Amino acid sequence: MKSLENSAMDRISDLPKDILQRILYFLSQEDAVRTSVLSKSWRDIWCTRPNLDFLKDSFKGNKQEFLSTVDRTLQRYCDQRLSLEKFHLSISVGRYLERESVSLLEKWIPLTATGVKELRLSIRSEYAPGFIELPLVVFETESLQHLHVEKFRMNRDAIPTIVLSKHLKKLHLQGVYIEDDVFQKITSSCPLIEAMLVDSCRRLKNIRSNNLRRLKNFFYTGSKYDDESCSIEIYPPSLETIEIIYGNVSFHKGADFRNLNFLHLFGVKSSLDHLSSCKFPSLKRLTFLECGGLKESDIFIDAPNILYFKYEGDFIPSIAFATTSTEWKSDIHLKDGSLWFLKLHELLKSLSQSEISLVIDHADINQENIPVQDNGYHNNNKPFAVESLDFHCHLSSFPFLLHAAFCICRPRIICYHLYEGVIRFIGFMWKILMERESGNEDELTQLLFRDLEEASFEVKERDEEEWHRAPLSEFLINYQTSYKCRFALKWR
Repeated sequence: MKSLENSAMDRISDLPKDILQRILYFLSQEDAVRTSVLSKSWRDIWCTRPNLDFLKDSFKGNKQEFLSTVDRTLQRYCDQRLSLEKFHLSISVGRYLERESVSLLEKWIPLTATGVKELRLSIRSEYAPGFIELPLVVFETESLQHLHVEKFRMNRDAIPTIVLSKHLKKLHLQGVYIEDDVFQKITSSCPLIEAMLVDSCRRLKNIRSNNLRRLKNFFYTGSKYDDESCSIEIYPPSLETIEIIYGNVSFHKGADFRNLNFLHLFGVKSSLDHLSSCKFPSLKRLTFLECGGLKESDIFIDAPNILYFKYEGDFIPSIAFATTSTEWKSDIHLKDGSLWFLKLHELLKSLSQSEISLVIDHADINQENIPVQDNGYHNNNKPFAVESLDFHCHLSSFPFLLHAAFCICRPRIICYHLYEGVIRFIGFMWKILMERESGNEDELTQLLFRDLEEASFEVKERDEEEWHRAPLSEFLINYQTSYKCRFALKWR
Protein backbone atom coordinates (compact mmCIF):
# COMPACT_ATOMS: atom_id res chain seq x y z
CA MET A 1 0.00 0.00 0.00
CA LYS A 2 2.83 2.41 0.89
CA SER A 3 4.52 1.81 -2.45
CA LEU A 4 1.31 2.73 -4.24
CA GLU A 5 1.01 5.94 -2.19
CA ASN A 6 4.64 6.82 -2.89
CA SER A 7 4.11 6.16 -6.58
CA ALA A 8 1.12 8.50 -6.64
CA MET A 9 3.14 11.18 -4.79
CA ASP A 10 6.01 10.79 -7.28
CA ARG A 11 3.65 11.33 -10.20
CA ILE A 12 2.37 14.55 -8.59
CA SER A 13 5.93 15.70 -7.88
CA ASP A 14 6.80 15.20 -11.55
CA LEU A 15 4.17 17.73 -12.63
CA PRO A 16 5.44 21.01 -14.12
CA LYS A 17 6.44 23.71 -11.65
CA ASP A 18 3.61 26.06 -12.61
CA ILE A 19 1.03 23.36 -11.87
CA LEU A 20 2.60 22.66 -8.47
CA GLN A 21 2.45 26.39 -7.74
CA ARG A 22 -1.21 26.42 -8.70
CA ILE A 23 -1.89 23.53 -6.31
CA LEU A 24 -0.30 25.53 -3.48
CA TYR A 25 -2.39 28.56 -4.44
CA PHE A 26 -5.38 26.92 -2.74
CA LEU A 27 -3.55 26.19 0.54
CA SER A 28 -2.98 28.47 3.50
CA GLN A 29 0.49 29.96 3.91
CA GLU A 30 1.13 27.59 6.81
CA ASP A 31 0.09 24.46 4.88
CA ALA A 32 2.05 25.57 1.82
CA VAL A 33 5.25 25.74 3.91
CA ARG A 34 4.62 22.21 5.21
CA THR A 35 4.74 20.79 1.67
CA SER A 36 8.51 21.53 1.57
CA VAL A 37 9.17 18.21 3.37
CA LEU A 38 7.35 16.06 0.79
CA SER A 39 10.23 15.72 -1.66
CA LYS A 40 13.01 17.65 -3.39
CA SER A 41 10.56 18.82 -6.05
CA TRP A 42 8.40 20.46 -3.38
CA ARG A 43 11.20 21.95 -1.28
CA ASP A 44 11.12 25.46 -2.71
CA ILE A 45 7.77 25.55 -4.50
CA TRP A 46 6.05 27.27 -1.58
CA CYS A 47 8.53 30.14 -1.93
CA THR A 48 7.30 30.94 -5.43
CA ARG A 49 3.55 30.35 -5.32
CA PRO A 50 1.47 33.19 -6.83
CA ASN A 51 -0.30 34.18 -3.62
CA LEU A 52 0.90 35.36 -0.22
CA ASP A 53 -1.20 35.38 2.95
CA PHE A 54 0.40 37.13 5.91
CA LEU A 55 -1.84 36.94 8.97
CA LYS A 56 -0.30 38.02 12.25
CA ASP A 57 -2.66 35.80 14.23
CA SER A 58 -1.09 32.70 12.67
CA PHE A 59 2.52 33.99 12.94
CA LYS A 60 4.57 32.75 15.91
CA GLY A 61 6.99 35.67 16.23
CA ASN A 62 6.39 39.21 17.47
CA LYS A 63 4.96 42.00 15.32
CA GLN A 64 8.34 43.45 14.37
CA GLU A 65 9.51 40.02 13.18
CA PHE A 66 6.25 39.62 11.28
CA LEU A 67 6.75 42.89 9.40
CA SER A 68 10.37 41.96 8.65
CA THR A 69 9.27 38.59 7.24
CA VAL A 70 6.73 40.24 4.96
CA ASP A 71 9.35 42.77 3.83
CA ARG A 72 11.98 40.13 2.99
CA THR A 73 9.50 37.91 1.17
CA LEU A 74 8.12 40.67 -1.05
CA GLN A 75 11.61 41.94 -1.83
CA ARG A 76 12.60 38.42 -2.89
CA TYR A 77 9.56 38.17 -5.17
CA CYS A 78 10.53 41.47 -6.74
CA ASP A 79 14.23 40.59 -7.13
CA GLN A 80 13.43 37.22 -8.70
CA ARG A 81 10.61 38.71 -10.79
CA LEU A 82 8.17 36.15 -9.46
CA SER A 83 4.52 36.49 -10.38
CA LEU A 84 2.21 37.51 -7.53
CA GLU A 85 -1.55 37.41 -8.14
CA LYS A 86 -2.90 37.75 -4.58
CA PHE A 87 -1.55 39.53 -1.50
CA HIS A 88 -3.30 39.34 1.88
CA LEU A 89 -1.97 41.25 4.90
CA SER A 90 -3.63 41.44 8.32
CA ILE A 91 -2.13 42.85 11.52
CA SER A 92 -3.08 45.04 14.48
CA VAL A 93 -0.36 47.42 15.66
CA GLY A 94 0.36 49.72 18.56
CA ARG A 95 1.23 53.38 18.15
CA TYR A 96 4.96 52.75 17.88
CA LEU A 97 4.43 50.57 14.79
CA GLU A 98 1.63 52.51 13.06
CA ARG A 99 3.88 54.83 11.07
CA GLU A 100 6.38 52.09 10.25
CA SER A 101 3.68 49.69 9.04
CA VAL A 102 2.17 52.33 6.74
CA SER A 103 5.62 53.22 5.37
CA LEU A 104 6.30 49.56 4.69
CA LEU A 105 2.93 49.19 2.98
CA GLU A 106 3.81 52.14 0.72
CA LYS A 107 6.98 50.21 -0.17
CA TRP A 108 5.28 46.82 -0.54
CA ILE A 109 2.38 47.76 -2.83
CA PRO A 110 4.65 48.80 -5.75
CA LEU A 111 6.52 45.49 -5.30
CA THR A 112 3.23 43.66 -5.93
CA ALA A 113 1.99 46.02 -8.63
CA THR A 114 3.11 43.96 -11.63
CA GLY A 115 0.25 41.58 -12.25
CA VAL A 116 -1.35 41.50 -8.80
CA LYS A 117 -5.10 40.90 -9.12
CA GLU A 118 -6.25 40.79 -5.51
CA LEU A 119 -5.25 42.93 -2.52
CA ARG A 120 -6.68 42.34 0.93
CA LEU A 121 -5.26 44.80 3.44
CA SER A 122 -5.98 45.23 7.14
CA ILE A 123 -3.68 47.21 9.46
CA ARG A 124 -5.73 47.91 12.56
CA SER A 125 -4.69 50.41 15.21
CA GLU A 126 -4.96 49.04 18.72
CA TYR A 127 -5.62 52.54 20.07
CA ALA A 128 -7.62 54.36 17.38
CA PRO A 129 -9.38 51.83 15.11
CA GLY A 130 -10.05 53.18 11.66
CA PHE A 131 -7.59 56.08 11.80
CA ILE A 132 -4.66 54.58 9.89
CA GLU A 133 -4.65 56.16 6.46
CA LEU A 134 -4.72 53.94 3.42
CA PRO A 135 -1.58 54.67 1.37
CA LEU A 136 -2.30 56.38 -1.93
CA VAL A 137 -0.18 53.82 -3.83
CA VAL A 138 -3.05 51.34 -3.47
CA PHE A 139 -4.98 53.39 -6.03
CA GLU A 140 -2.12 53.17 -8.53
CA THR A 141 -2.32 49.37 -8.96
CA GLU A 142 -3.84 49.17 -12.41
CA SER A 143 -3.93 45.36 -12.72
CA LEU A 144 -6.13 45.05 -9.62
CA GLN A 145 -9.40 43.10 -9.97
CA HIS A 146 -10.34 42.63 -6.30
CA LEU A 147 -9.67 45.19 -3.55
CA HIS A 148 -10.61 44.45 0.08
CA VAL A 149 -9.55 47.07 2.65
CA GLU A 150 -10.39 46.93 6.35
CA LYS A 151 -10.07 49.48 9.17
CA PHE A 152 -8.41 52.25 7.16
CA ARG A 153 -9.20 55.89 6.65
CA MET A 154 -9.64 56.86 3.00
CA ASN A 155 -8.96 60.59 2.69
CA ARG A 156 -9.94 63.14 0.07
CA ASP A 157 -6.24 63.36 -0.82
CA ALA A 158 -6.69 60.02 -2.56
CA ILE A 159 -9.22 61.34 -5.09
CA PRO A 160 -6.74 62.61 -7.74
CA THR A 161 -4.77 59.33 -7.64
CA ILE A 162 -7.66 56.90 -8.12
CA VAL A 163 -6.94 55.05 -11.38
CA LEU A 164 -8.54 51.68 -10.67
CA SER A 165 -10.90 51.92 -13.58
CA LYS A 166 -9.36 49.43 -16.00
CA HIS A 167 -9.83 46.07 -14.29
CA LEU A 168 -11.43 46.31 -10.83
CA LYS A 169 -14.38 43.91 -10.57
CA LYS A 170 -14.86 43.49 -6.82
CA LEU A 171 -14.68 46.18 -4.13
CA HIS A 172 -15.02 45.33 -0.42
CA LEU A 173 -14.83 48.13 2.15
CA GLN A 174 -15.00 46.91 5.76
CA GLY A 175 -14.96 49.19 8.78
CA VAL A 176 -13.47 51.98 6.67
CA TYR A 177 -13.69 55.73 7.34
CA ILE A 178 -14.71 57.17 3.99
CA GLU A 179 -16.41 60.38 2.86
CA ASP A 180 -19.19 60.41 0.25
CA ASP A 181 -17.09 62.16 -2.39
CA VAL A 182 -14.20 59.66 -2.06
CA PHE A 183 -16.62 56.75 -2.42
CA GLN A 184 -18.28 58.40 -5.42
CA LYS A 185 -14.92 58.96 -7.07
CA ILE A 186 -13.99 55.30 -6.66
CA THR A 187 -17.24 54.00 -8.10
CA SER A 188 -17.30 56.47 -10.98
CA SER A 189 -13.72 55.52 -11.86
CA CYS A 190 -14.43 51.78 -11.85
CA PRO A 191 -17.29 51.09 -14.26
CA LEU A 192 -16.46 47.36 -14.49
CA ILE A 193 -17.27 46.57 -10.85
CA GLU A 194 -19.44 43.44 -10.63
CA ALA A 195 -19.54 42.96 -6.83
CA MET A 196 -19.61 45.66 -4.15
CA LEU A 197 -19.59 45.02 -0.40
CA VAL A 198 -19.84 47.95 2.01
CA ASP A 199 -19.67 46.73 5.58
CA SER A 200 -19.89 48.92 8.69
CA CYS A 201 -18.21 51.96 7.10
CA ARG A 202 -18.18 55.26 8.95
CA ARG A 203 -18.92 58.73 7.58
CA LEU A 204 -20.53 57.26 4.46
CA LYS A 205 -24.03 58.74 4.17
CA ASN A 206 -24.88 58.38 0.49
CA ILE A 207 -24.33 55.63 -2.06
CA ARG A 208 -25.15 56.46 -5.67
CA SER A 209 -23.90 53.76 -7.97
CA ASN A 210 -26.23 53.86 -10.92
CA ASN A 211 -23.28 54.24 -13.30
CA LEU A 212 -22.11 50.69 -12.54
CA ARG A 213 -23.76 49.02 -15.50
CA ARG A 214 -22.08 45.66 -14.82
CA LEU A 215 -22.84 45.49 -11.10
CA LYS A 216 -24.32 42.08 -10.25
CA ASN A 217 -24.04 41.79 -6.47
CA PHE A 218 -24.51 44.61 -3.96
CA PHE A 219 -24.17 44.11 -0.19
CA TYR A 220 -24.49 46.84 2.42
CA THR A 221 -24.35 46.51 6.22
CA GLY A 222 -24.83 49.47 8.51
CA SER A 223 -25.65 49.65 12.22
CA LYS A 224 -29.00 49.94 13.95
CA TYR A 225 -27.33 52.42 16.32
CA ASP A 226 -26.29 54.91 13.61
CA ASP A 227 -27.81 58.36 14.16
CA GLU A 228 -28.43 58.61 10.42
CA SER A 229 -28.76 55.61 8.12
CA CYS A 230 -26.93 55.60 4.81
CA SER A 231 -29.11 56.55 1.85
CA ILE A 232 -28.73 54.04 -0.98
CA GLU A 233 -29.81 54.55 -4.57
CA ILE A 234 -28.85 51.70 -6.82
CA TYR A 235 -30.74 50.18 -9.70
CA PRO A 236 -28.60 48.95 -12.62
CA PRO A 237 -30.56 46.33 -14.59
CA SER A 238 -27.52 44.03 -14.31
CA LEU A 239 -28.13 43.46 -10.58
CA GLU A 240 -28.67 39.84 -9.53
CA THR A 241 -28.41 40.14 -5.72
CA ILE A 242 -29.22 43.00 -3.33
CA GLU A 243 -28.68 42.68 0.43
CA ILE A 244 -29.15 45.77 2.58
CA ILE A 245 -28.94 45.73 6.38
CA TYR A 246 -29.72 48.93 8.31
CA GLY A 247 -29.64 51.25 5.34
CA ASN A 248 -32.30 53.35 3.66
CA VAL A 249 -32.84 52.27 0.09
CA SER A 250 -34.59 54.16 -2.68
CA PHE A 251 -36.17 52.18 -5.52
CA HIS A 252 -36.80 54.27 -8.61
CA LYS A 253 -40.39 54.31 -9.73
CA GLY A 254 -40.93 51.90 -12.61
CA ALA A 255 -37.41 50.39 -12.42
CA ASP A 256 -36.98 47.09 -14.26
CA PHE A 257 -34.84 44.70 -12.21
CA ARG A 258 -34.82 42.17 -14.99
CA ASN A 259 -31.91 40.07 -13.65
CA LEU A 260 -32.51 40.35 -9.89
CA ASN A 261 -33.11 36.95 -8.30
CA PHE A 262 -32.50 37.71 -4.58
CA LEU A 263 -33.61 40.78 -2.61
CA HIS A 264 -32.91 40.89 1.14
CA LEU A 265 -33.82 43.94 3.26
CA PHE A 266 -33.17 44.05 7.02
CA GLY A 267 -33.88 47.04 9.28
CA VAL A 268 -34.81 49.36 6.40
CA LYS A 269 -36.77 52.34 7.75
CA SER A 270 -37.37 54.27 4.52
CA SER A 271 -40.61 53.95 2.57
CA LEU A 272 -40.77 51.02 0.18
CA ASP A 273 -43.83 52.25 -1.74
CA HIS A 274 -42.01 52.36 -5.09
CA LEU A 275 -41.52 48.59 -5.00
CA SER A 276 -45.09 48.36 -6.27
CA SER A 277 -44.17 50.04 -9.57
CA CYS A 278 -41.00 47.99 -10.13
CA LYS A 279 -40.76 44.81 -12.16
CA PHE A 280 -38.99 41.69 -10.89
CA PRO A 281 -39.34 39.10 -13.67
CA SER A 282 -36.44 36.93 -12.38
CA LEU A 283 -36.92 37.33 -8.61
CA LYS A 284 -36.79 33.99 -6.78
CA ARG A 285 -36.24 34.95 -3.12
CA LEU A 286 -37.54 37.99 -1.24
CA THR A 287 -37.03 38.71 2.47
CA PHE A 288 -38.19 41.63 4.62
CA LEU A 289 -36.84 41.52 8.19
CA GLU A 290 -37.64 44.26 10.72
CA CYS A 291 -38.43 46.74 7.92
CA GLY A 292 -40.29 49.71 9.39
CA GLY A 293 -40.62 51.12 5.87
CA LEU A 294 -43.45 48.63 5.24
CA LYS A 295 -45.61 49.84 8.11
CA GLU A 296 -47.63 52.49 6.30
CA SER A 297 -47.38 50.95 2.82
CA ASP A 298 -49.54 48.76 0.63
CA ILE A 299 -46.97 46.80 -1.38
CA PHE A 300 -47.64 44.95 -4.61
CA ILE A 301 -44.78 42.74 -5.83
CA ASP A 302 -44.70 41.89 -9.54
CA ALA A 303 -42.63 38.70 -9.35
CA PRO A 304 -44.01 36.01 -11.67
CA ASN A 305 -41.30 33.49 -10.77
CA ILE A 306 -41.09 33.92 -6.99
CA LEU A 307 -40.12 30.75 -5.09
CA TYR A 308 -39.66 31.98 -1.51
CA PHE A 309 -40.88 34.92 0.57
CA LYS A 310 -40.02 35.66 4.21
CA TYR A 311 -41.30 38.37 6.52
CA GLU A 312 -40.27 38.97 10.14
CA GLY A 313 -41.44 41.91 12.22
CA ASP A 314 -43.62 43.33 14.99
CA PHE A 315 -46.47 44.42 12.71
CA ILE A 316 -48.42 42.82 9.91
CA PRO A 317 -47.57 44.28 6.50
CA SER A 318 -49.91 44.74 3.58
CA ILE A 319 -48.26 42.78 0.76
CA ALA A 320 -49.67 41.15 -2.35
CA PHE A 321 -47.97 39.25 -5.16
CA ALA A 322 -48.54 38.93 -8.87
CA THR A 323 -47.04 35.57 -9.70
CA THR A 324 -47.49 32.58 -11.97
CA SER A 325 -45.51 30.29 -9.64
CA THR A 326 -47.43 27.19 -8.67
CA GLU A 327 -45.02 25.99 -5.98
CA TRP A 328 -43.61 28.68 -3.73
CA LYS A 329 -43.21 29.08 0.00
CA SER A 330 -43.81 31.85 2.54
CA ASP A 331 -42.33 32.13 6.04
CA ILE A 332 -44.10 34.62 8.31
CA HIS A 333 -42.58 35.34 11.74
CA LEU A 334 -44.72 37.68 13.85
CA LYS A 335 -43.20 39.18 17.00
CA ASP A 336 -44.54 41.05 20.02
CA GLY A 337 -47.11 43.69 19.14
CA SER A 338 -48.07 42.28 15.74
CA LEU A 339 -51.29 40.47 16.64
CA TRP A 340 -53.88 42.33 14.60
CA PHE A 341 -55.71 39.26 13.39
CA LEU A 342 -57.88 40.85 10.73
CA LYS A 343 -54.71 42.14 9.03
CA LEU A 344 -53.09 38.73 9.42
CA HIS A 345 -56.07 37.21 7.64
CA GLU A 346 -55.51 39.59 4.72
CA LEU A 347 -51.81 38.73 4.59
CA LEU A 348 -52.52 35.01 4.54
CA LYS A 349 -55.08 35.60 1.81
CA SER A 350 -52.49 37.36 -0.36
CA LEU A 351 -50.06 34.45 0.19
CA SER A 352 -52.63 31.68 -0.09
CA GLN A 353 -51.17 30.33 -3.35
CA SER A 354 -47.92 29.57 -1.54
CA GLU A 355 -47.01 27.00 1.09
CA ILE A 356 -47.15 29.10 4.27
CA SER A 357 -45.15 28.61 7.46
CA LEU A 358 -46.34 30.88 10.28
CA VAL A 359 -44.44 31.67 13.50
CA ILE A 360 -46.18 33.56 16.31
CA ASP A 361 -43.48 34.78 18.68
CA HIS A 362 -44.86 36.43 21.82
CA ALA A 363 -43.33 36.29 25.26
CA ASP A 364 -46.02 38.50 26.77
CA ILE A 365 -49.46 39.04 25.32
CA ASN A 366 -52.40 41.29 26.06
CA GLN A 367 -55.35 38.94 25.83
CA GLU A 368 -57.68 41.84 25.02
CA ASN A 369 -56.06 41.99 21.56
CA ILE A 370 -56.94 38.39 20.76
CA PRO A 371 -60.35 37.40 19.34
CA VAL A 372 -61.29 34.42 21.49
CA GLN A 373 -64.92 34.59 20.41
CA ASP A 374 -66.11 33.90 16.92
CA ASN A 375 -68.65 36.77 16.63
CA GLY A 376 -69.60 35.69 13.14
CA TYR A 377 -66.00 35.93 11.97
CA HIS A 378 -66.06 32.52 10.27
CA ASN A 379 -69.18 33.34 8.34
CA ASN A 380 -67.41 35.95 6.28
CA ASN A 381 -63.78 34.84 6.33
CA LYS A 382 -62.72 31.35 5.38
CA PRO A 383 -59.64 30.10 7.28
CA PHE A 384 -56.58 29.57 5.05
CA ALA A 385 -54.43 26.47 4.84
CA VAL A 386 -51.04 26.81 6.56
CA GLU A 387 -48.30 24.19 6.32
CA SER A 388 -46.95 24.81 9.82
CA LEU A 389 -47.89 26.95 12.81
CA ASP A 390 -45.11 27.45 15.34
CA PHE A 391 -45.70 29.12 18.72
CA HIS A 392 -42.90 30.85 20.66
CA CYS A 393 -44.71 31.96 23.81
CA HIS A 394 -45.40 31.40 27.47
CA LEU A 395 -47.79 28.54 27.98
CA SER A 396 -50.23 30.86 29.77
CA SER A 397 -50.72 32.72 26.46
CA PHE A 398 -50.92 29.60 24.34
CA PRO A 399 -54.71 28.88 24.60
CA PHE A 400 -55.61 32.41 23.51
CA LEU A 401 -53.06 32.43 20.69
CA LEU A 402 -54.21 29.01 19.49
CA HIS A 403 -57.87 30.02 19.40
CA ALA A 404 -57.06 33.27 17.62
CA ALA A 405 -54.90 31.50 15.04
CA PHE A 406 -57.59 28.90 14.39
CA CYS A 407 -60.02 31.70 13.59
CA ILE A 408 -58.02 32.48 10.47
CA CYS A 409 -55.98 29.43 9.49
CA ARG A 410 -55.94 25.65 9.34
CA PRO A 411 -52.39 24.41 10.07
CA ARG A 412 -51.21 20.96 9.02
CA ILE A 413 -48.51 21.00 11.70
CA ILE A 414 -48.47 22.64 15.16
CA CYS A 415 -45.18 23.11 17.02
CA TYR A 416 -44.27 24.79 20.28
CA HIS A 417 -40.86 26.26 21.12
CA LEU A 418 -40.80 26.52 24.82
CA TYR A 419 -40.31 29.33 27.18
CA GLU A 420 -41.63 26.68 29.53
CA GLY A 421 -41.80 22.86 29.44
CA VAL A 422 -42.85 21.09 26.26
CA ILE A 423 -44.58 18.45 28.38
CA ARG A 424 -47.19 20.99 29.51
CA PHE A 425 -47.80 21.99 25.89
CA ILE A 426 -48.36 18.36 24.91
CA GLY A 427 -50.72 17.91 27.84
CA PHE A 428 -52.73 20.97 26.87
CA MET A 429 -53.08 19.92 23.22
CA TRP A 430 -53.90 16.34 24.16
CA LYS A 431 -56.60 17.52 26.59
CA ILE A 432 -58.28 19.57 23.82
CA LEU A 433 -58.17 16.68 21.37
CA MET A 434 -59.43 14.13 23.91
CA GLU A 435 -62.31 16.39 24.99
CA ARG A 436 -63.21 16.86 21.33
CA GLU A 437 -63.11 13.09 20.80
CA SER A 438 -65.46 12.51 23.74
CA GLY A 439 -67.74 15.43 22.88
CA ASN A 440 -66.98 17.27 26.15
CA GLU A 441 -65.27 20.32 24.66
CA ASP A 442 -66.55 23.84 25.28
CA GLU A 443 -68.51 25.74 22.63
CA LEU A 444 -65.53 27.73 21.33
CA THR A 445 -63.27 24.69 20.96
CA GLN A 446 -66.09 22.83 19.24
CA LEU A 447 -66.49 25.72 16.80
CA LEU A 448 -62.78 26.09 16.00
CA PHE A 449 -62.12 22.36 15.62
CA ARG A 450 -65.38 21.50 13.86
CA ASP A 451 -63.72 20.61 10.53
CA LEU A 452 -60.81 18.68 12.06
CA GLU A 453 -60.82 15.13 10.69
CA GLU A 454 -57.76 13.55 12.33
CA ALA A 455 -54.93 14.44 14.73
CA SER A 456 -51.73 12.57 15.49
CA PHE A 457 -48.68 13.06 17.69
CA GLU A 458 -45.26 12.86 15.97
CA VAL A 459 -41.69 12.77 17.28
CA LYS A 460 -38.11 12.55 16.07
CA GLU A 461 -34.58 12.85 17.39
CA ARG A 462 -32.94 16.21 16.62
CA ASP A 463 -30.51 14.65 14.14
CA GLU A 464 -33.16 12.56 12.37
CA GLU A 465 -34.84 13.66 9.15
CA GLU A 466 -38.08 11.67 9.30
CA TRP A 467 -40.94 12.24 11.73
CA HIS A 468 -42.89 9.22 12.97
CA ARG A 469 -46.09 8.73 14.93
CA ALA A 470 -45.76 7.77 18.58
CA PRO A 471 -48.18 6.88 21.37
CA LEU A 472 -48.25 9.71 23.87
CA SER A 473 -47.72 7.36 26.83
CA GLU A 474 -44.58 5.92 25.25
CA PHE A 475 -43.21 9.41 24.58
CA LEU A 476 -43.80 10.58 28.15
CA ILE A 477 -42.08 7.51 29.59
CA ASN A 478 -39.03 7.77 27.30
CA TYR A 479 -38.87 11.58 26.96
CA GLN A 480 -35.44 13.12 26.42
CA THR A 481 -34.47 16.73 25.74
CA SER A 482 -33.09 15.64 22.36
CA TYR A 483 -36.61 14.81 21.18
CA LYS A 484 -38.60 17.15 18.95
CA CYS A 485 -42.36 16.78 18.86
CA ARG A 486 -45.35 18.17 17.01
CA PHE A 487 -49.02 17.56 16.30
CA ALA A 488 -50.09 16.72 12.73
CA LEU A 489 -53.64 17.76 11.85
CA LYS A 490 -55.81 16.67 8.94
CA TRP A 491 -58.72 18.93 8.04
CA ARG A 492 -61.80 18.23 6.01
